[in-house]
Amino acid sequence: MRRSARALACTASLFAIMAAALLGPAASQQPAPATKVTPLTKHPLPEFPGHEVTILTLDIPPGVSSPAHRHPGHHVFGYVLEGSYKIKVDQGPETVLTKGQTFHEAPGQLHAVSANASQTEPAKVLVFMVLESGKPITVPEKQ
Repeated sequence: MRRSARALACTASLFAIMAAALLGPAASQQPAPATKVTPLTKHPLPEFPGHEVTILTLDIPPGVSSPAHRHPGHHVFGYVLEGSYKIKVDQGPETVLTKGQTFHEAPGQLHAVSANASQTEPAKVLVFMVLESGKPITVPEKQ
């Protein structure tokens, strides 16, 4: 069956960094489940005033991606726990990371591609963020 894609808005939650989904099969027109964001911890960094650390997991259903976005003022580190994760940062190459591989996004870099690389298997990514307090976690890229 043919699937058509439709990006959903990034979540407004303090811990959310992304959420999107593809439409289900054309016959059913039911949206696929979005990325599940599970906050694990959040702590201020008193030694670095104005900064905090957030750790969360992303459970990304098969075939799901998020729209291009940036994380202003934040360092984002990721570790693939399960499945495969497709990523492209700024003008770098599009890369597929698998279990045990990591990535880093410097503050403000364009997260041009963020997707589960598989159409059949889920992916899970552990995300560690050093946040600049008061800035939005995710800002959608203007198309």
